[in-house]
Amino acid sequence: MNARIRVAVVGAGWAGGLHLEGFRRAGAELAGVFSRTRSRAEQLAARYGVPVVTDSLTALLREARPDVVSIASPPPAHHRQVVEAVEAGCHVLCDKPVAMTAAEAEKMLAAAVGQGVHHATGFIWRGDPGLARMRDLLRAGRVGRPREVHSTCALGAPLMAMNWIYDESAGGGGLMQHGTHVIDRLRWLLDAEFTALTGRLLHDVRTAPVGPDFHHTLDAFAWARDNHGREHPGLPVAEVTADVGYDVLAELSTGARVRLWESTHLTGPAAEEITVIGDEGSLTWGGTDGLTFRPPGGPAESLTVDGMSGSGASTRHEVGLRRWERLASAFLTSIRTGTPQDHPTLEDGWRVARVVDAVKRSHTTRRWEDV
Repeated sequence: MNARIRVAVVGAGWAGGLHLEGFRRAGAELAGVFSRTRSRAEQLAARYGVPVVTDSLTALLREARPDVVSIASPPPAHHRQVVEAVEAGCHVLCDKPVAMTAAEAEKMLAAAVGQGVHHATGFIWRGDPGLARMRDLLRAGRVGRPREVHSTCALGAPLMAMNWIYDESAGGGGLMQHGTHVIDRLRWLLDAEFTALTGRLLHDVRTAPVGPDFHHTLDAFAWARDNHGREHPGLPVAEVTADVGYDVLAELSTGARVRLWESTHLTGPAAEEITVIGDEGSLTWGGTDGLTFRPPGGPAESLTVDGMSGSGASTRHEVGLRRWERLASAFLTSIRTGTPQDHPTLEDGWRVARVVDAVKRSHTTRRWEDV
């Protein structure tokens, strides 16, 4: 394959821009953009100098002749689009959540493996310098054997107008959208799989005003910030079908116990925090606040790590883009060299989807469920 790999992006929203920018920085040739709303694809293509714009995936594959298809479309479309791309012989990067169910994700993985193409998924938090340092310390035995893992996400987002994030059928909800990142972070940090769990989904928001028709996620967030706490007389109201958080107890294949809690809208002492507690101390990652090691009976030790910050959806947009660049670079290297890199794949997406499915089952059965 030529050194300059041709990449086409599916989706022209906020995520599509992240994919294009990540691959541009990684040195790929941007070959095409597809969106069902052609005007949006044309605007994004003009910004990045992309030569081919289509409103069908079949046309994109034919006209752009990509080596890689990077999928940044809504989750319900992922299964069909991944299968079509890999059957055309393209390598694929699919954003998270990779599919609506684990069964869909398994079929996508099988298609990619069957065609012998490289594959990746958008768990960009593996590129966070603080989490990478935490993983190195855990592997080096800094806390001894991990016994407990606590993950808390009090994201503090303002209440939004009705949009796909509040729509379960569109792949919205705290568990699908941010919880998939959380699950993959813990799997990766501890080199372990979830084996059993009990969980519930939080439905603290039941209705939302029907505001503007947002095509861009950041526009929805901006509207929400401007209108947070206000009443909306005259606007119709729609039912919120997706969760706005979750509460999970789980067991890992290593024997460690896990507690996960997240709220999209509640605010806590830290937006995101992960603590791993072992026989010889604990390590805490605090999102923007660095790492903290606490030995048994001793004072806490702050560990400064350059580059730590919040996600790409935050005001620290550039840091999120650097994570996309790291993922795109690793994926392109794996394609060029044929050597697997330490980047998340469709198999990781399938394993995370199995955990999500188990949480949803447990929410219904009110019992422990195997993963």
